[in-house]
Amino acid sequence: MREHVRRWLRWPVRPVAPGRRLSRREREQIQQRIVVAVAAVAIVFVLLLLGVGAVYQYLYLPRQVLVVVNGEQITRQDYWKVRRLELLNQISQYRQLATLTTGQQSVQYQQLADQAEQQLPTVEEDPVNESTLDQMIENLIVVQRAPELGVNVTDAELDEYLTQLFAPGPLASPTPTLGVDPTAAAWATATATAAATPTPTPASTETPTGTTTPAIEPTVDLQTPAPVTPAPAETPSPAASPTPTIMPTATLSPGDLRATATAGVGEYQRQVLERAGMSLADFRRLFVGPLLTREKVQRVLEEQIPLRAEQVHAAHILLATEDTARSTVEELRNGADFAELARQRSIDSTTAPNGGDLGWFPRGYMPEAFDDVAFSLQPGEISDPVKTQYGWHIIAVLEREDDRPLTVEMLQALRQRAFNTWLEKQRENSEISWRAGLQPLPTPETPPFMPPPNAPPTPTPVPSPTPTTPAAEPTPAASPTP
Repeated sequence: MREHVRRWLRWPVRPVAPGRRLSRREREQIQQRIVVAVAAVAIVFVLLLLGVGAVYQYLYLPRQVLVVVNGEQITRQDYWKVRRLELLNQISQYRQLATLTTGQQSVQYQQLADQAEQQLPTVEEDPVNESTLDQMIENLIVVQRAPELGVNVTDAELDEYLTQLFAPGPLASPTPTLGVDPTAAAWATATATAAATPTPTPASTETPTGTTTPAIEPTVDLQTPAPVTPAPAETPSPAASPTPTIMPTATLSPGDLRATATAGVGEYQRQVLERAGMSLADFRRLFVGPLLTREKVQRVLEEQIPLRAEQVHAAHILLATEDTARSTVEELRNGADFAELARQRSIDSTTAPNGGDLGWFPRGYMPEAFDDVAFSLQPGEISDPVKTQYGWHIIAVLEREDDRPLTVEMLQALRQRAFNTWLEKQRENSEISWRAGLQPLPTPETPPFMPPPNAPPTPTPVPSPTPTTPAAEPTPAASPTP
């Protein structure tokens, strides 16, 4: 193209004698050549711009690295696929909820579905969604660190799990539930029985004052505890989860279950994955594999929670400042009542009404600094102020045992927290490099302090009896004036 322009500009023109004026025809020829040359240059420039734009849009930008996690890259192309899948599943879920509700609630769910639908075509132009990218980072860390726990996922396991996701019934025997110590099971049975037994209404409504009812553990027959199966812990799942349209049906043979699941995978691929720009291999790599790995890691971590452990029965006073905590400790050293100060000053609204009683708990449930101090105290001892993310604690140990059964509630709480605790440590020990312009999610605000599940329940205030106002005595009639 450039050579043609040069030739046009050098087109032979009859030499003009000095002082001779160009004819009109000659001037028009020169102008035409200039116009053609300028147009050719403009076309070349536009083609270059279009070519550079296409290379940037379809080659460079999709391969751009957003985050590097322990040396492994997350590209913008993979992010686009996951984000679109997340929006498509949100659209499906919100529309289903809109059909199951009525009135303003149904309208709100439909509006959320419409908003997700509007975001779908602009995923590649919109700013990176932080929560979606953060979920991808967590998935990658789980897959990378799972082998340290002896967890590996084979292709056969991945195929079976993908089929199970879309099957209307279980394809294999369910995983056995985790155990409970027999003593703890007996406690749970006794507690459930006591809760189901109606409490007789006392004849008198007067409540004696100045008395305290001690907390007494139920007396049970430890030889024949009733079996108790704890509720399964919730499995954390990524934000984008498949929503198969296949509904559970009547009893099906194993062959029918697999045929139905295979049809469901194909339908999901046509209706959802293709619209998300995601192949079935992408779906297995970006979603199914991490989800299965999460479940296997969580199971291993849950199995590591012991059924019995060293425990302390403690109380605490939670205060906002160190100065207030130290002055409170001085009062306690001088004989002030711990429970009364907890009721008056503790900012932990859950345990303050109980005098700060936290019940029994093992190591690993409370913050590390709290645990270190609580398990260093003997019954009757009170700690100096202890700093955690919640504030300043003053800890009093009431009892301790070296080998005490974990209650059903405590086991469930520890098993549910096991994965999140492990993931948090793995993330802290990971090398995460962000692309320029991207920043990690801000540190979430500290949630309110949560006492152990075995802490005494907050007492329900008993209304004091309202004194009955005596009826006004009739005013005697005025005596006649003598």
